[in-house]
Amino acid sequence: MLLEPSIAGGPIARMFADMPVKTRTKTAHTVAQDYATTSMSRDDLALAEAIINYLLLDIDPAVRAALSEELKDCNFLNREAVKKLAQDIDVVSLPIIALSPLLTERDLLEIFETASEAKQIAIADRAELDLVVTDQIAERACFEAVEACLENQGAIIGRKGYQHILARFGNEESIQELLVRRPSLPKDTVKRLCEFISEDNKQELMEGDHLSDALSARMILNARERVLAKSLSRRMTDYEQKKASISLQKEGRLTATLMLRSLISGNQSFFLSALAEASGISKKRVNSLTSGRGYLGFKRLYERAEMPNYLYEAFRTVLEEQRNARHYHPRADMDNLQQRLIDRIAHVYEWEDDLSLEELMEKLLPKRIY
Repeated sequence: MLLEPSIAGGPIARMFADMPVKTRTKTAHTVAQDYATTSMSRDDLALAEAIINYLLLDIDPAVRAALSEELKDCNFLNREAVKKLAQDIDVVSLPIIALSPLLTERDLLEIFETASEAKQIAIADRAELDLVVTDQIAERACFEAVEACLENQGAIIGRKGYQHILARFGNEESIQELLVRRPSLPKDTVKRLCEFISEDNKQELMEGDHLSDALSARMILNARERVLAKSLSRRMTDYEQKKASISLQKEGRLTATLMLRSLISGNQSFFLSALAEASGISKKRVNSLTSGRGYLGFKRLYERAEMPNYLYEAFRTVLEEQRNARHYHPRADMDNLQQRLIDRIAHVYEWEDDLSLEELMEKLLPKRIY
């Protein structure tokens, strides 16, 4: 194994000195999994971090790949470790590149400069991609990465990106079909496509081109919040939830719709942490105000957090239904409860029945996103 002077010869180095690869790999899985998914004391956390930092230097890629697989969606791993894993060989780096929420736009561009085709595809598959990254993919990435980018509804592709894609792969039928299905194509892209695509694709293009920029943005925003809510649904300590809420608040992503989605999905703990951060009140006090039978306290809390007025009835409906379920149906099936919440909200807003969660949340997004 490769050792840094600061840890070579120390207790961790001695522990792993004669350990076979198979055992080191198993240890890497166990330590990284515990670090990412369970509550640990401060001392245990420090020890786990030290072991992870040590194993990042292991000469065997299987050990490093084990770390990458277990830490791929950890949102509090130190950035040095994230970047080290992301810049490793493919078998190690791909899970981190595809899923780590800690990689920034600048990180992705740095990785892309020397990326293999597999890494290019992993970048293109990420849940969220902004223009500066998709422009690079469109201009320089391999065919499969461009396909993945076009298939990715969380990727924002601009006029420049579409121009590069048409110039490089416009004659490829699979690319044409993916372009036709993209929401809200620029008018000049539509015009160029019409010059050489089949009549069937042209008809589909014309039928889909009515989508407005606002509707396209709503679809992408909803997809992003779905992915974000899923990453927040893993088991987290109160400290981790508070840290995530603070970070999202700073980034402008701690939205009312994200909180409502979490609440409907049963992640009440994160909802409480998020509302505590938005309102500046302790999580314990927020829990008290949202679990009581009266609504005046929650109404004042909601106003203090400066949440949108049009969503108040949705929150109130969910809290009331969940309170009734705990009291009258403590063993209620969570899937049935979630659908009942969706149906109740749809009824309050006078929408059609049998909406899915995604259909409901898209309807509940702000009327004006920009």
